[in-house]
Amino acid sequence: MTSAANSMLKIAHPAVEDGDRAAGDSAHRWILRVMEAEGAAILRMLWRILGSDADVMDAYQDCFCKLASRGGGKDLTSAKAYVFRTASNIAIEMVRSRNRKRMHLPAIAAGRPVDTAGETPVPGGDDDRAGLQAAIAELPSHLRQVVVLRDLSKMAYEEIGRVLSISPATARVYRRHAVVKLSELLGGESGND
Repeated sequence: MTSAANSMLKIAHPAVEDGDRAAGDSAHRWILRVMEAEGAAILRMLWRILGSDADVMDAYQDCFCKLASRGGGKDLTSAKAYVFRTASNIAIEMVRSRNRKRMHLPAIAAGRPVDTAGETPVPGGDDDRAGLQAAIAELPSHLRQVVVLRDLSKMAYEEIGRVLSISPATARVYRRHAVVKLSELLGGESGND
C-alpha cells in the first residue's frame, strides 16, 4: 500500500476511547469490536479491489453504515464473515457501477439512448486492472468471495473456511474454479494443472 493508504488506515480506523465505547449504543458495540479487530484487514481488502483512496473510504463507510442500520449482531453466526462479505459486496458493486458508466459514457455524451438489454461489459482492453475488476465482479458469489478473501485479503484457506462456513478444501476448489472462470472471462487459456 502507498503512504496515502497507510495514513488512510489511521483516519478510517481511529482508536476508540473507553469513554466513547461506554457512551455507544449497546446494540452497536459488536460493530466497534469488528472495526477494532478487522478494520485494517478490511481496508487492505478494499484497497486491493478498488485501488483508490476515495473509493476505499466510501466503501468502508458504506459498509459500517449498513451494519449500523442492521441493529444488533446477535443473530449472526460470524460477525467477521458478515462484515467481510458486506464490504466486498459493496466494493464489487462500486466496480460494476464504474464499468457500466465507462461502457455507456460515449453513448450518453453523444446523446444516443443507451440500450442495456443483455449487455455485459467485456473485461480486458488497455486497462488490465479494470478488466480484472470487471471479471471478478462477474464471478458467481461463492467464487467471488473466495477470490476476494484469498487473493485480495491474503487469508489462509483455513480462515476462509471459518469466515464462509465451508471447509478449507471447498475453499481451495472454489478458488480453482474462480481462476478457471477468470481465465475464460479474460480471454486466456484455462489449462489443466
